[in-house]
Amino acid sequence: MPEIRPVAVLRTPFAEKFGVPRQSGLVPAAEGRVEFLSEFAAPEFVRGLEDFSHVWLVTGFHLNPPWDGAATVRPPRLGGNERVGVFASRAPARPNGLGLSLVALVAVEPGALRVAGVDAVDGTPVYDVKPYLPWAEAKPDARSDWAKDAPSLRAAAAVVIPPEIAGQLTDPVVTLVRQLLTLNLQPAYQPPEAGRVYGMSVAGWNVRWKSTTEEKIEVVEAWRLTDADD
Repeated sequence: MPEIRPVAVLRTPFAEKFGVPRQSGLVPAAEGRVEFLSEFAAPEFVRGLEDFSHVWLVTGFHLNPPWDGAATVRPPRLGGNERVGVFASRAPARPNGLGLSLVALVAVEPGALRVAGVDAVDGTPVYDVKPYLPWAEAKPDARSDWAKDAPSLRAAAAVVIPPEIAGQLTDPVVTLVRQLLTLNLQPAYQPPEAGRVYGMSVAGWNVRWKSTTEEKIEVVEAWRLTDADD
C-alpha cells in the first residue's frame, strides 16, 4: 500500500485547538484556504470542482499526541463521561489520526480552494479532497441515536460584544467570534460557570469571555496576537 502523504495545507482562523468547532459547518463564518503543495497545484487537479457546492476534506490531527492504543473514548455529545468505542465516535484520538470535514466551497483559486465552515487548526495537513454528492451522501432516514440532534446554540443576542471591543475588530472577525460563542466551547464535562473567564486565539486575536448568566456570555477583552504570543 502506498504511503499516505498530504496534498495540501489548510489555513484557518484557529491558532490552537481550543475554540475550534467540534464539527464542520457549525460556524459558517469560519473560512479557510486549502493551499495545495506545489506538485498538486496545477489547475488540472481541480478541473470541474467549481461545479460542486461542498467538498470533503480528509485531514490529519497533526497536533494530537500519538494514539495510545485506547479502544474507547469519551465523546462530548455524551457529556465527556461515558465511553464508546473509538470507531463509534468521531473523536480525534484514533489509530490513524484522520479527520473528515464537509465544508462549503466558496471559490476555486490558482493553487488553492476557499472554503467555509472549517473545524480545524491552522496548518492542518489535507490528504485528499473529494466533491460532496448529495444524492449519494445525504441520507435523511439515517439514524444516530446518541448524537441525533445538532448541538444546542445560544441565541446570537445572548453573546454580548461591547462596542469598545467590537470597534477594535473587523466586521468579519466580529461575526466569526459571535458565531463561535453561540457554541459551548468549554470541555463537555465542564458546565459554564458564571464569572469564569475563557480565552481563544482566533483570526489573529486573543479573545476572552465569561458567562454572566446561564445562557448569556460577554466578551471582556481582545488583543491582537503578535509573534511573541504565538
